[in-house]
Amino acid sequence: MPKLPLVVCIDDDEAILTTVVRCLRREALELRSSSDPVQVLKWIAEEDVSVLVSDYDMPEMNGAQLAGEARRIRPETVRILLTGHRTLETAIDGINQGEIFRFIGKPFENDHLRGAVLEGAKRHDELVALSGDRQRRDRRVAMHAALEAEYPRISLVTHGEDGSYEVAADPWPDAAALGLAGLTSALERK
Repeated sequence: MPKLPLVVCIDDDEAILTTVVRCLRREALELRSSSDPVQVLKWIAEEDVSVLVSDYDMPEMNGAQLAGEARRIRPETVRILLTGHRTLETAIDGINQGEIFRFIGKPFENDHLRGAVLEGAKRHDELVALSGDRQRRDRRVAMHAALEAEYPRISLVTHGEDGSYEVAADPWPDAAALGLAGLTSALERK
């Protein structure tokens, strides 16, 4: 059975936090809630949190700051900000600090919140896939560099359509200096 997307909800107002969780509980999601930003950041650091749903106005740390910390810890976690203050300043703060995926005004429509969270979970999967592609590419580049360091110019060897191998340049430029002139001559004859 596939693992359900983990959604973490945070609000300093317990009644709103309960409403958010109740709104999402019928979806195929694993839900966690807290009013403590430190706990939320710990969850994000330790587990693959798909979506963070955060209130903007909180006493310890505002939602944009929390989203910014979440982004630094786990960039693939999609961040949604709930706010009762729909101002340009709030939007700019959220975008600059936390690269917010969606802003949802309070009071919110349940369907709107559910839709945004489900879209966020899909976006999380896309970001994880892109991250995996980037990691594979980085590993391939590192392996190529290590191979090239151990066997200089090996990347200049190509495989011809007829099954032969072609060397674009002398793969052992110092062969004569190393006393391997005979080996170089034998390779040239082939």
